[in-house]
Amino acid sequence: MKPEKLYSQLYNLFDKSTPVAADCGKLCNKACCDGDDKNGMYLFPYEKVMYKNVQDSGISVSKCDFLYNNGKTGADFAYCNGKCDRKFRPLACRIFPLLPYIDTFGNMKIIKDPRAYAVCPLARALHIDDFDARFVKNVRRCAKLLIKFDDIYNYLFDLSRLIDDSDWLFKER
Repeated sequence: MKPEKLYSQLYNLFDKSTPVAADCGKLCNKACCDGDDKNGMYLFPYEKVMYKNVQDSGISVSKCDFLYNNGKTGADFAYCNGKCDRKFRPLACRIFPLLPYIDTFGNMKIIKDPRAYAVCPLARALHIDDFDARFVKNVRRCAKLLIKFDDIYNYLFDLSRLIDDSDWLFKER
């Protein structure tokens, strides 16, 4: 499957599916969207193609220090000024504050992303079961599809190790 088709389908899953029924951005003044050239989201492998011909989306993409595939592949990083066109949000923004996590045995589960605790009141206040059920189901569905691709599985596995190795204030899963 071509990356454009894959990510278009995944983006569509989250057009009307959000973490809670209300506009959660009103709780925190859209803190997760308060990006700059140092704060943003990792793009999933091959997702950069979604920004190839896009002008004025409010999103910029560059390489970053995060390596996956045993250190052979550098991840891309998307950042914005907090005013991106929502239809161009990266997948990581669409599934935030959740994350497909792959444990050291290779099992995938959906967790609250520990990096979200710093900015997201929902991550601090809610358990996975408190999020909109359709949203969680779509994150799980999305992850199950993504891990069928070796590069994306390796990306998520290495991202999960980064999460494990980091000294996060909260480690609830």
